[in-house]
Amino acid sequence: MSIRKEDLHSLVDLVNEKDAKLVYDLIKVVIEKDHEKEIIVEADNSPLTKQEKKLLKQIESDIENDDLIDWEDLRGLC
Repeated sequence: MSIRKEDLHSLVDLVNEKDAKLVYDLIKVVIEKDHEKEIIVEADNSPLTKQEKKLLKQIESDIENDDLIDWEDLRGLC
């Protein structure tokens, strides 16, 4: 599937401010992967918050029920 850079920009605009650092780090790893032989990603082993646990359960339920959003549908929302 080909994804336009404009679609990436739209998704980045939807990122919550508290998650901006995580998204930045992930994008940086992808960009730098061609310039380094070994990529080191630090694990976040901190305990999940109640909200994160609730979100994870909802996501697992959505996957089990095939209640997912198609990329083309998401593009129309941005």
